[in-house]
Amino acid sequence: MNRPLLSVCLITYKQENYIQKAIESVFAQETNFNIEFIISNDCSPDNSHEKIEEIIKKAPKNFEINYFNHQNNLGAMKNFEFAINQCSGKYIAYFEGDDYWEYSEKLQAQVDFLEQNPDFAICCHNLKFLEGNKLTEQVYIDKANIKDVSSIEDLAKFNLIPTLTAVFRNVENKLPSWILNSPIGDLPMFMMVAKHGKIKFINEKWAVYRKNIGVWSKMGNMRNLNMIKQYNLLIEEFKQDLKVKKNLQFARNKYIKEYLKKEKVSFTKLFEDQYFKELPLKDKFKIIFRKFIN
Repeated sequence: MNRPLLSVCLITYKQENYIQKAIESVFAQETNFNIEFIISNDCSPDNSHEKIEEIIKKAPKNFEINYFNHQNNLGAMKNFEFAINQCSGKYIAYFEGDDYWEYSEKLQAQVDFLEQNPDFAICCHNLKFLEGNKLTEQVYIDKANIKDVSSIEDLAKFNLIPTLTAVFRNVENKLPSWILNSPIGDLPMFMMVAKHGKIKFINEKWAVYRKNIGVWSKMGNMRNLNMIKQYNLLIEEFKQDLKVKKNLQFARNKYIKEYLKKEKVSFTKLFEDQYFKELPLKDKFKIIFRKFIN
């Protein structure tokens, strides 16, 4: 069988209320190429499996469905790694089972762009946020901060890629093992891909992200700790590229400051905190002033 042009990769866990919308938004895509559709269900304890089996019976003819219903829970990162490593397409689009796409020609537009621009590795776009049943006016990146073309240096400083919007080149074959040590997989994956080309951002809201329903939204200060861990792994991986490393440190330090702002810690213990020690001197003074003087 010929290599598919595009693999769509969807991971899900306990998302029975949203999975139909997600899959149907993939089936609604209008393309002039066939699509390999990878669905990896991480042993959901709800009715996700039954819903997925019913929905995929209605797959359009240009879809090759590879559905994996794991009998044991792998965990979020291992399920992510498993699903990505199943993708055989020249390009990959990845998202989770509680989000969905709106524009039926988004995949065609993104694949066309990458086919015509071999110096680009990733093509992404803006999105809308859904709170409850209401679409908000909020967007991922507002007009004032949009950069049409970005580099790996830009990505290191600010994660400008909304995961569910990206189509990217399948250049890594398999994800490197160190990514499994990260609490989050999408930014490390995009950083590895961005080594191979530029990033195109299209300012169109072609996808919808559901707010405040996933585990990530409810983690509190643990979210900041996970982001710090992710950036520390990236800093180690890219330590030879001084500009990328500097920008990764800048991004990480924002999460360290946010973590310390929320963490209840005494003046003495603050100086013993491993993350406080990593901050530049001016940031240390700011934290001390805000927590103990202001």
